[in-house]
Amino acid sequence: MTTVTVQESSSSSGQTKLPIVGDTSDNKPRWSNKPFDFTVPPDLEGKFPGYRTPESESPYLYARRQGIQYPNYTQWKMEPYVEKSGFQDKGTLSHPEKSSLLKAAKEVIHLTPYCGTEIVGLKLSELTDEQKNDLARLAAERGVVLFRDQDDLHIRAQIKFTSYFGEPHIHHQSGIIPDLPWVHPVYKDETSVNGLTSQVWHSDVPYELNSAGISTLRFDVLPQTDSGEFIGGDTLFANGYLIYEALDPQFRSWLETLKARSSGFGQAALAAKSGLETRRPPIITEHPIVRTNPVTGLKSLYIAENFTTEIVGLEKRLSRSVLDYLFDHVRRCLQFQCRIKWTPNAVAVWDNRSHFHTGIFDYFPKTRHGTRVIAQAERPYFDKDSKLFSEVKFKGYTTV
Repeated sequence: MTTVTVQESSSSSGQTKLPIVGDTSDNKPRWSNKPFDFTVPPDLEGKFPGYRTPESESPYLYARRQGIQYPNYTQWKMEPYVEKSGFQDKGTLSHPEKSSLLKAAKEVIHLTPYCGTEIVGLKLSELTDEQKNDLARLAAERGVVLFRDQDDLHIRAQIKFTSYFGEPHIHHQSGIIPDLPWVHPVYKDETSVNGLTSQVWHSDVPYELNSAGISTLRFDVLPQTDSGEFIGGDTLFANGYLIYEALDPQFRSWLETLKARSSGFGQAALAAKSGLETRRPPIITEHPIVRTNPVTGLKSLYIAENFTTEIVGLEKRLSRSVLDYLFDHVRRCLQFQCRIKWTPNAVAVWDNRSHFHTGIFDYFPKTRHGTRVIAQAERPYFDKDSKLFSEVKFKGYTTV
């Protein structure tokens, strides 16, 4: 198995200095500005002839009817991941007041003072580009934005919607929908006896060179009581800006000088236990422990307990002690969290760069199935001029 360790290049560029789509001044591959067209990777073509997930049915239920393994782990290969540049966050194109989105809503419900907003009365499939840009900014500010009753956002519509914010990510190891590899099925059932191991605060795929950006999650099968009430399987989100700010100021200053390594080899090991290989070589990547969000210009803590393995340049025991302290700090910051109670066809839109999340596994042995799509974003960077959460005031709403 090939190991690729990639180091973070130094950068202090702020929001206004980020390259736009099409800039090739750094000689790296660039993000495409072409509309997403659902072209599957070459090695996946022909693996499932005639298979097409219908728009009117849960991908999980359809696969089960077809007698197909789901999530599907059929082996196929991809080229090694290559960093791309020229990303332009759609949130930077929005108006700070976010009025095209907020004023169109029937109701705007803020879940807690520091995290989470529910938008009532809008369909994601009907948003204009201006409203999508406002949504990207709102997600960067509030962490997660919830839209219920999105019954028309079938799986292809979800992928297409998410692709507006960036090129959809294909996971190197996890199971897929056979004809839609850009979807990460979020699935547990009566066989998930070790489901609690995934109940960990994290950002998704932090070992990638280009990080996860705006992401969407929609559930079509939820745990129910015998009387039909939906209960359990909530998802928690937490404000990474304030979790970082809650640390001791001198400690923060030191953390801003450090990078940490995040690894995809743990997931590769899971694949190996089942006699499988990853679709592309797993990597270990160095990113700043404190990163800047290009939309808000704010600092946030960027670690993940299930992926971040060590701090670059520190003795092993010291690195472990610091990481354990930070992981525990994230868990303890209850005041910066919010909780999403799912209903069928509810969709969460969140900024994977600056906010943590974790699912709650309190429904075993019942089934919970959702579809996650990640829009890839910029490579994580730290801007020395970025600010703390308390130093800014967001426009268009008040929560404190």
